[in-house]
Amino acid sequence: MVPVPSESAESAAHPVLADPASLARVSAAGLLSWLVPGLGHLYIGDRTRGIVCMVTIVVTFWGGVAIGGVRATVDPHERTLWFFAQLCSGSNVGAAYLLRGDAPRASKEISSAQIAAWAGPWVSADIGVHYTGVAGLLNILVILDALGRAERMSIVTRRSSRDRPKGVT
Repeated sequence: MVPVPSESAESAAHPVLADPASLARVSAAGLLSWLVPGLGHLYIGDRTRGIVCMVTIVVTFWGGVAIGGVRATVDPHERTLWFFAQLCSGSNVGAAYLLRGDAPRASKEISSAQIAAWAGPWVSADIGVHYTGVAGLLNILVILDALGRAERMSIVTRRSSRDRPKGVT
């Protein structure tokens, strides 16, 4: 027979999982970090880190879109794997994909110069895709950092409330 761990041993191993409020706070920090890079850090109170992460990822993503053109950069059909990396940057790729829908398509009324302004030349399109993909992958690190910091804050808060003498609030 395998001994079943007691609830207190499980709580000690995973203190955040034992407290629904802590789990909700950690989950919210991760989700907010995905939606808007750096927002999870702002949510847990780490303003400087949140703003730095937000500016870095947003500028990298939209700089890539500016370099490569929205139509060539955010393309789930031609650049599927890069699009998955871009998806990690959250709402940035959603906004770029919506802009992509407004980009002109080849027709007799639109000149090739107008299309090139949206699509960008071949080499710059590749650079733009790499910038936007790297921004998405960088946001994975930001999400993991926000999750870790939120978890650590929950553990510290739980320990400090547990260690307080009874009757003291």
